[in-house]
Amino acid sequence: MVFMPEKNGQSDPSSPTDLDTLESKLASAHARRAAKIGPDKRDDNSLLGMAWRLSTELLVSVLVGMFLGLGIDTLLGTKPWGFFLGLGFGIAAGFMSVFRTADAMNAKSAHLPIGDKVPEPDDED
Repeated sequence: MVFMPEKNGQSDPSSPTDLDTLESKLASAHARRAAKIGPDKRDDNSLLGMAWRLSTELLVSVLVGMFLGLGIDTLLGTKPWGFFLGLGFGIAAGFMSVFRTADAMNAKSAHLPIGDKVPEPDDED
């Protein structure tokens, strides 16, 4: 009995195809890489990006509050109280923004839906 090649060029339908061999090699390579890197290994560039984002949000909030305060001072002639009031509101808004963004980043890294409370561990002693 002579086997005729099939459409994919395989002569014996019971033997694995080249694609199956490639998939098994890729799976073993991914497993070796995951074991080498570890599940919680983070890139330093992503941490630097997060720090840059948080510091930028804080700085922009403070500057916007400060300039709005200066604008109020110019319009109403209440120098320096509008500046200090705007600076205070800018600092408060900046910290709120930083805390909100940091919570969102933590929820994302913990694979939690953003906006939900983090579940507390049960104290069953």
